[in-house]
Order: sequence, then C-alpha cells, then structure tokens
Amino acid sequence: MRTFLLILLFLFVHNSVYSIYPIVRNFSKTHYKSGTQNWDIVQNPGGCIYFANNNGVLEFDGKDWATYPIANYTNVRSVFYDNDSKRLYAGAFNEFGYYQLENNGGVVYQSLIRAFDSIKDISEIWKIYKIEHSFYLQSNRDVYKYNTDTVQTYHFNHKIDCSAVVHNSLLVSNREEGPMILTGNSFMSLPYTDELIGKKVCAILPYEKNKMLFVTDFHGVYLYDGKHLEPLPLDIDPFIKQSQVFCAATDGKSIAFGTVANGLFVKNLSDNSTLHVNTFSGMQNNTVLSVGFDRSGNLWLGLDKGIDYVIINTPEFSLFGSENLYGSGYASLVYKDKLYLGTNQGLYYMDYPLNNQQQTVKSVQDMKGQVWYLAEIDNTLFCGHDRGVFIITGDRAERIPQVNGTWKLVRMKNRPDYILGCSYDGLFFLHKHGGRWEFSHYLKGFKESSGMFAEDNDGTIWMTHWMKGLFRLTLDAQADSVLNVEYFAEDRGFPTSRNNLVNQFRNRIVFSSDAGFYKFDLTRNKAVLFDKLNKYFATLPAAAHLYESPYGDLFFMSGTLQAVAFRNSDHTYTLDSISLNFLQDKRIFGFENINCIDRNHLLFSTENGFSWINLDKVRTNEKKQGNSVFIKNIYLTNNNKDSLIYGSRGTIEQPFVIKLPFKYNSLRFEFVVPEFEKEGAVEYSYFLEDYDKEWSSYSMTNMKEYTKLPQGSYTFHVRAKNKFRPGMSETTCHFEVLPPWYLSSVAYYAYFILFSMLVWLLVRFDKMRSRLKEAEVEFRKEEEMREQQLRFEEDARKREQEIVMLKNQTLEYNLRHKSQDLATSTMNLIRKNEILLKIKEDLDKLYTYVPGREDEAKMTKVLGKIQKDIRENIEHNFDMVYEDYLKRLGERFPQLTVGDKRLCAYLKMDLCSKDIAPLLNMSVRSVEMARYRLRKKMELSRDVNLTDFLQHF
Repeated sequence: MRTFLLILLFLFVHNSVYSIYPIVRNFSKTHYKSGTQNWDIVQNPGGCIYFANNNGVLEFDGKDWATYPIANYTNVRSVFYDNDSKRLYAGAFNEFGYYQLENNGGVVYQSLIRAFDSIKDISEIWKIYKIEHSFYLQSNRDVYKYNTDTVQTYHFNHKIDCSAVVHNSLLVSNREEGPMILTGNSFMSLPYTDELIGKKVCAILPYEKNKMLFVTDFHGVYLYDGKHLEPLPLDIDPFIKQSQVFCAATDGKSIAFGTVANGLFVKNLSDNSTLHVNTFSGMQNNTVLSVGFDRSGNLWLGLDKGIDYVIINTPEFSLFGSENLYGSGYASLVYKDKLYLGTNQGLYYMDYPLNNQQQTVKSVQDMKGQVWYLAEIDNTLFCGHDRGVFIITGDRAERIPQVNGTWKLVRMKNRPDYILGCSYDGLFFLHKHGGRWEFSHYLKGFKESSGMFAEDNDGTIWMTHWMKGLFRLTLDAQADSVLNVEYFAEDRGFPTSRNNLVNQFRNRIVFSSDAGFYKFDLTRNKAVLFDKLNKYFATLPAAAHLYESPYGDLFFMSGTLQAVAFRNSDHTYTLDSISLNFLQDKRIFGFENINCIDRNHLLFSTENGFSWINLDKVRTNEKKQGNSVFIKNIYLTNNNKDSLIYGSRGTIEQPFVIKLPFKYNSLRFEFVVPEFEKEGAVEYSYFLEDYDKEWSSYSMTNMKEYTKLPQGSYTFHVRAKNKFRPGMSETTCHFEVLPPWYLSSVAYYAYFILFSMLVWLLVRFDKMRSRLKEAEVEFRKEEEMREQQLRFEEDARKREQEIVMLKNQTLEYNLRHKSQDLATSTMNLIRKNEILLKIKEDLDKLYTYVPGREDEAKMTKVLGKIQKDIRENIEHNFDMVYEDYLKRLGERFPQLTVGDKRLCAYLKMDLCSKDIAPLLNMSVRSVEMARYRLRKKMELSRDVNLTDFLQHF
C-alpha cells in the first residue's frame, strides 16, 4: 500500500505544477569541469562559492570555475571558511587541511594531517565546525577536536547521521542513540528527545530564540525548545516525508529541504508560502546532496549530478517552469476565480487565487492556436484569437461570427453599448443586443489593421500601424464611417513618421516617439512634448509602450528600456529603470502584456510563458546588497608564460604597494564581482592613474592588460555595476614600477663613485698636463713675444708707408683740384674776355645799323647770334669744368633733347627755376613743366629729387 501511494503521489506531482516556480541556473560538470557529485557548500565574505567536490574543492566567483585538489586527491566531503584566518578548510578521506586564499601566489593548500598521526584511520570528514578557537571534525563514528596541532577524539559506537553547531553548541545524532550535545568534555544525550531514537536525523537547524529543528528523512520536522520535542506541522509534510529528505538549511526566514527523490522544497516561515523545484521545473537532478543559502538569500544545491542555483530572493518567478508545455505568453486575465492564460498555442486556465497546493493547467475547449488578447468588458470575458472573437465562459468558448483574427477590443467611452475591435480586415464594432454581444458592422473608409489603437475623450480614434505610421480617425454620428483621416508625422510635431505609438495615461491619449513622450495640442492641432512624463527620464525613451496599472504605477517598455515608475502619495513618481531589466530579453517585443494581479503582483508575458513579478521586492531592490568588485589575480606578462604575483578572493583589501622590477612592467589584472543570479549581469570600467586619460566604457570584460609601463607609482581603479540592481562598487590596487637597473638607487650610487673617481683622475691628469704646459707656455710665450715684436716692427713700417702714400695721394688730389680750379678760372677769364670782345664787335656792328635803321632783320639776327654765343660759351665752360657731363648724360638718356640737356646743365649748377628762366628765355612755370617732362623721360620715381640726381650723376 505504501509503495502504491508513493507511486500515485509521484504521478500527481509530475502531472501537475505548483503555482509559481523560481528561476534555476544549471551548472553541469561540463560547465565547471570537475567531479559529478558535490557534498558541501560554503561562501566566503567576498562572495565566492566553494563546493566539496569529488575532484577537490570547487570554486566559483560568478565568472570562472576552478578546482583545487586536496593533498591525497580523494573526494572532498566538507568545506568550512574561517573568517578569522581567511582560510578555507577542507575534509576528505584521511585528509584535513586548509587553502590559503589570500596571498601573492594563488591558492595554496596546506595539509594538517600530521596532527592525526596517532589516529590510525580518521575515515571521511563529513563536517567541519569552529567553536571559539577549536575546530571540530565529524567523521563516520568520531568527532575530532583540533586545536594547534593537538587532537582529541570523541568516539561513538554507531554511525553518525548528522551534526551541527546550533546556538554555539555542537550536536550530533545517530539513529540508535538519538541527538547528543557536547557538554564539557563529553557528549550527553539531549533531554526529551527520545522520540527521535530510531529515526534518521538528516539536519539540525536553529529556530527562533533558543529553539532548534530536527529534520528527519521520512518523519518530517520536529521542534525542540529544551523541554519539549514535538512535530512541527507543515502543509508540505506529506511531500517531504515521501520524498526522503537528505539535507536541509535555513537562513532564519525560510527552510530549504533537499530530497533524494523529488528535488527541493522551500518553506517560507513568514508568509507560509512554499516553493517546489525538481527536474520538471528546471533542476538537473532530483537528488540533492547539499543545500546552502548564500548572502543574497538564494539557494545553492549540490546535486548527485551537477550544481543548481535556485533564485528565490528575486522579484521574478516562472508560471510554467522550465518544462513549458504551453508556449509563449501573449495575454492573461483573472476572471471569476480563474486565471486565463493566452499563448501562441491556445487558451488555458488555472484556479485562482494561486496557493501552495499543486494546480493543474487546463485548456479551454476548441481554443488551440494563437491568442492575441484577453479583456473583461461588461462582465464578459472576450478573447481576441487568430480565428476571431470569442466569448469565454468557464472552459468553453463561443465564437462571434463574421469576424476574422482579432488583435484587440475596447469598449467605447461615449457609446458603452458598442465595443470597437480591430481584426485582420480592419476596425469593426460589436453591439449589445438583447443582453448579448453580437457583430454589428465594419468601419467604412479606413482599412488599416493594427492592435495599437485607442479612443480619445472626444470620440476620435488614434491608431498606430507599425510600418505606415500614426492616424487620427474622425467618425460620423452613427460610428458607421470615417469622415476624416489625419496622418501625423514630422509636419505635425513628431520627430519621425515611424515609431509614433499610442498610449493612455490618466484617461488621456499620449504618444511615444523617438524623442520621448508627446501629447496632442488641440489648439495647435499638432503633437507637443509631454514634460509631465519626460521629466522623469535622464535620457528620453524612444518608441516606448506605456502601461498604467489600476494603482497608478507606470510600466515603460521599449527596445532599450524596461522600467517601472511607482506612484507616490503626492501623485509624483519614483522611476526604477534597473530592477526589471531582466525582462528585456524575455518579452515579445510589440506584444507585451501586463496583468496587474494586485498592488504587489503582476503577470508579464514572455517568450517562455509568463513571469510572476513581486513588485514589493522590486521596491526594496535598492536595499538589496550585492557583492563588491575585487581584483582576483594580477599576472606578469613580460615572459612567454604568465606569472601570478597577486591573488585575492575579495575578503581583504590590498594594504600594501606591489613593487615590480622594471623588466616586469607588463601586467594583466583580472577582476570580478561574484554575481550568480543572471549571467552577464555585471559590467566593468577601469582606469589607471597617471596613464589612462579617462575611465573605459563599461563592458562585461573582466580583465585589463597593460604593457611596457614607464617607471612610476600607479593606482589601478576598477568599477562594477549590475544591470539589474542599483549601485556601483569600486576597488583599487596600488603598485609601483621600479626604475631600470641603470636608473636605480644603487646605480646612482655607483654612478656617483665612478663620477668621483673620474673627477679625481681628471684633476690629477689636469695637474700633470698643467705642469707640462707651463714650460711649453713659457717657451711659446717667449717665441710669441719675439714674433710679436717682429710683427709690431713690420706693422709699423707698413703703417708709415701707408701714411706716406695717403699723404701723397692727398697732396696729389689737392694739387689736381687746385690746378683744375686755376685752369677753370683762367679759362673762364680768357673766355669772358673773348666773349666780351665778340660782344663789343657785334655791338659795334649793331651800332652801325641803328642810326639809319636800315635793316631791322639784320639787327635781330645779330642780337640772336650774341645770345647764342653766350649760351655756347656757358655750355662749353660747363663741359670743361664737369668733365664731359653732358656727353655722359646723353649716352645714359639718349631721348634727351638739346633743351633738356641745357636744363640739366643749369640744374647741375644748382640754379633755381627763377634763375634758369631768363637763360632759356622761358617763364618760371614753363621751366617747372620742363622739369616735370625731364623726370618722366628719365623715369625717376617721385621720391627721387631731380636736382640731387643730376648733381650726383
């Protein structure tokens, strides 16, 4: 009968589902590349997780896995992290020791088994505890107390089933003797626990103040307060009793039961809710060998085959689990104690409200195929389906004829007896007639089809077509035809003609475009920015879908945004653009559906069905503390083989400066944040002071390499942010690249000594050279004095000769000048006498003509001749004095006339225009004009004085 009931129970479990399922991450041995089984779990303060694995101690930092074998290479059964020493202790078959996790040479194992040399066989070490300064190791039949290389043994006649430290006391239990507690130096039976004799206790857990729980394999859970032992009634007792509990753990808020045959059960002690996870809902294996809570409140499971991470402290749960048999989610609605679920495979329902009991997902008859929409209108459940519009009653569906595949249905605001819908063929109306909703008519004058439409308060219809854009439809009075179609694009206020989406906010139409949210300005007949929403965004969202819950909270969804804005009591909003980012890759873009179950819970349609979102946990997400970033490893990369010089696991900060010889000036930094909930959740940015100009852009790369760094002191900074959680963490590493050997302090000291020796040698050499040169200088000085005396004498002779020559030249010049002056004066005198005689003769002749005035023409001729002789005389004298001046002038300027040359002669003589005029028989103005023409013929510039030029010619 028991076997029959067990089989029946398993059949029931595997053919039903629980209300909601946590997300499970699976890590098979192909992921972590180590042994299959994992027996114990512990987390260090830095966040790294360690497993007692068949191949050694298995480490996971959220990014990389590593296995550290134990000394004798046997199966590791237990791990324990000691916060005092920063060491990870491990126990195996006949082996016990620790791994030093914080040092400059990586993870190093140190065996302590020599302290047990007096013990022939310590067997398997299944558990390790620390009380004050002593370690306690639980073996098969013994407990060993280890303290500073001394070992004390507590032997038991029967195999120990389990052990634990509860309220700072060590307890053990076996089937034959029941629970025992270490008192003083011996183990005593725990009072009032006789009922547990004969039962296998698989876990002892703390419970409330001074109480504890004994978890048995087939007999449920017992509560012990020191005076009484009684069963703890749980609604999951039938399941855990039949599933054989193997291990259990608690974080004070929940109890996790790992079973042999049916996976994991988690009982929340505060709200009495239950989670059940097995292979049906995402686990790799139903046999749980170890279970442990991490600092995030989630569960690690060491399985008989692999490792699973069950995320229970999260806003998200799955409605179908990983074994989704129902398709992708498109619509959901609670209606008359049933939760209806529309997927791409059909319409399903399950009883509501959801509870801790198993519930079956059932299908609505004849509703296979794509479901687009669910809506409750006039206390009637409508379903928009690929085959048309259906009215749902219980598990039955009634199709409304004449309507094809339907995207959406909306009750008219001003005509509540009509429902506006949109099918594949366009907009249509349903009309309530005789208490039943029936097809009325298709809307004439507009044939576009879309699931994004809404009625405005004035009765106009706004519709967005995903390719054609945004339309505004004005209907006639009978809502039979479209009177006017307006197209809204760039000329009507939008930044683009596409991606202009219709949304509703506080009973009004708002639009989302590529530049944020817009509203319709009736007075301007165009769209304008809607600052009431835009002000909450640092970067305006592009083409975002907006959903407003019945409680006023807003949900925004776009290609790059998944945000929620919680409505405050003062009607303002608090925007959270991070906590729901995990939905970004799960939702079906363009077909998002949010079903607000109550103020704290909603259903979100996804590719894998439906996600159950706990909004209360979203609101408290900012208070959720994650792990901080730490620098895991630093490698030297100068050589062909990388050398590890620093290793950390995030439990201590670097208190010292790493000093590196110059030849090791190429480094690689590896950093990490132990984040386990979602792969790729953490992004990093780094900056090296005095080297990088700015912080790097954020990426998922968790390493950075620098090559050929100059000498100097550096500080490496790394920041990390979680895409699904607010906040940021930062850490630093200080290091110094020492100068090259030729610039080191020793080198400078050697340089100083060498320089001093060189100076001394130079001084000594200089003294010797000085003595040698003194004699040479003295000899050269005498020779130079003799040579200088000779040069002086020779120079004196030359100067005297030059003086004599200059005097002779001066005398000769003066003599020639005076001779020239004398000759000129003499010649002028003679010439004057001659001209005077000639003038006299001519006058005498003129005189002979005067009395009788016989010939006036002859007289005029004689006078003209007198004038010509005077001029020729002057020119002749001028040419004699100035050494053929006019001849040279004619050669230089052949274009000069005789009159021009006369004028040049007078100017050479430094005569002014007034003096020259009578000589040329011209007026002063004519002389000035002649001078002007002369300048032009000589092509003289304005800044050259004509008289100066001719005098120096």
